[in-house]
Amino acid sequence: MRMFQLLHLAAQAEALRWKRTGRGYAIQASLGAAAAVFGLMLLVMLHVAALIWLSDGRSALSAALIVAAVDLVLAAILFWLAARRAEDPVALEAQRVRDDALRQVGDSTAKAAMVLPLLRSQSAKKGMVGAALTAVVVGLLARR
Repeated sequence: MRMFQLLHLAAQAEALRWKRTGRGYAIQASLGAAAAVFGLMLLVMLHVAALIWLSDGRSALSAALIVAAVDLVLAAILFWLAARRAEDPVALEAQRVRDDALRQVGDSTAKAAMVLPLLRSQSAKKGMVGAALTAVVVGLLARR
């Protein structure tokens, strides 16, 4: 019964981890989309006003270069914010709980695999060999 509880706990922890990870990706995508929209809106709506304002004391070319430099700085800041990847502590804890539960299931299975062949075997020597082989196979599968 404990093995099923551990498997259930591992499944819940994995579901929570995927939910939190997906939430992080959604926020990251939203920030990226906002950065792209802001960059386009900035290019379309403010360029004309900035060029007219800067052209009063400068040439049209220098005014256009100043506007482009400001656009580049703002877009770089927004894309940097979108690319940041902060680790979610809840997702990390859910992953740790899942790993612990699965490790305990593997340990329980390995113990049962070693004892059961001994109980079923008619000769002790044959039972020991079967238990050892079964424990090795279950141990290898549990570590995957």
